[in-house]
Amino acid sequence: MKINTLLFITVSLLSFALKPASAQQIDTLKENTAIRQLVKNYEDAWNHHDPKALAANYRTDATWVNWFGAYYIGRQDIEDHYRTTHNTYFKISHYYTRAVEDIQYLKPDVAVAHVRTGLTDDTRYPGETFEFRRMIVLTKRDGVWLIQAGQNAKLEKGIK
Repeated sequence: MKINTLLFITVSLLSFALKPASAQQIDTLKENTAIRQLVKNYEDAWNHHDPKALAANYRTDATWVNWFGAYYIGRQDIEDHYRTTHNTYFKISHYYTRAVEDIQYLKPDVAVAHVRTGLTDDTRYPGETFEFRRMIVLTKRDGVWLIQAGQNAKLEKGIK
């Protein structure tokens, strides 16, 4: 009887201890698909030169650092930046995604992704193509992934 009671208590404790872990399981196929769609939405908004749609990919309290090191705080600041740049030197630019290189889940509702991108037709640099690696921190609220923070790094020639 003592062994059965001890076994019951041990199994019960283990099931309670493991329950939070199973509740934290991530459906990576589903979540990766949603994050990849956000990356695609960003690319489409860029190529339509739509500052509001670009900014819609960010949380209202997001932060962004561009490849020159400028720091933008909040969705409105980010949108204002896109409005300025897409009415000037990015007006005819073309942005493309080479690859979502990785997506790592820090928690079920927090992910970090590295995205390899490129840009052509920046009127400040006629005829040049730039390659970038973007690091974005994404958060999921109410079932929607958005960019919480990120930074863009221009890749020098020869960098993989």
